[in-house]
Amino acid sequence: MSPDPQVVCYDCMIKASAEEKGISIAAAEKQRNSALRTTNLFIDHKMKEYLSFAPKSDFEDLDEVNHILKYVTNVWNTFDIKEKDRMARKKEEELIVIFENVKMNWSYLIEAPPQKRNNPCRCGSGKKYKVCCLIREENEKAELEKWKRFDSWVIRKGMALLEESEELNLVELFQFYCGKKRAAEAKRYGITEKDVEEFNEWLMNDYFAPDEQTPYVLGRLLAKNNLSGDERKLVEGRIAAPKSVYLVTFIKKGTGALLRNFFDHEEVFVYDQMMSESTQPGYAIFVRIFTAGKFHLLSGGHISYPPAYLNEKLKEILKAYRKSGRTDGVNSFLRHNGYIFGRLL
Repeated sequence: MSPDPQVVCYDCMIKASAEEKGISIAAAEKQRNSALRTTNLFIDHKMKEYLSFAPKSDFEDLDEVNHILKYVTNVWNTFDIKEKDRMARKKEEELIVIFENVKMNWSYLIEAPPQKRNNPCRCGSGKKYKVCCLIREENEKAELEKWKRFDSWVIRKGMALLEESEELNLVELFQFYCGKKRAAEAKRYGITEKDVEEFNEWLMNDYFAPDEQTPYVLGRLLAKNNLSGDERKLVEGRIAAPKSVYLVTFIKKGTGALLRNFFDHEEVFVYDQMMSESTQPGYAIFVRIFTAGKFHLLSGGHISYPPAYLNEKLKEILKAYRKSGRTDGVNSFLRHNGYIFGRLL
């Protein structure tokens, strides 16, 4: 907090908004009231949706209210100002239809009490927990670890391919990835281990050679034909997954987190223990999410950013997207222009 904080009254805030938008104070106040109405309607609708999903008639206590409210608010914050302004001009019945189409992953927020091995399984099978759902849960953990192990092998093979390549000029590619400003800073102050990690991640997943439609490394891994069936699926999953911007909407400590894409609002649960312990809900993260069997894994770093920092970065990405002239969505644009993140970090 600033050592000399300034408190802005409601009237002053409305006046500043009116001056910024070039509209009357009455119009600015009307817009603010419409925005508050829309926000409150979304929160109210989604809180009721949770109760219907649970299912229960009311919240158990204030802790549960805050638990769900934080998730709902984080989801609402993935809509940018322009989207919210468009919503604020719609009637209530139109908004309800829009809000019903905003998919929420309530099941991850419901904490089931721990089960004892010899107790009846809560699934209702009549069997003991240890011979029913415990086996399924342990099998799922083993399968997840299997996919993570295969992915580490894919990364190793990709890095080996890079080391063997005589086609790539790594110095030129690093300068291209960072852009002039960041490359000059790296030259002046030195390249950090984090710089190298970010560059290698881009080079393996997002570098496209001229006139090629598949990322250089991933495409050549497939062409070498020395991958197992599961490794091939992981490479194909990475090829389909651009690096993008996600908001952390919910964290399950020690397991992973729900991440919602800023551009298409798709949300998935990502299994990543490190991320679940190094970030917090409401923060943004620049990563790629790819499928691994029935799970989602991520690649691309674990540094998270507060919303105030993110706003400027989103503007840069959207500016580059508009300049490109493409109309197929920001994520499709980022699939071939992942170097943008090297210039934002």
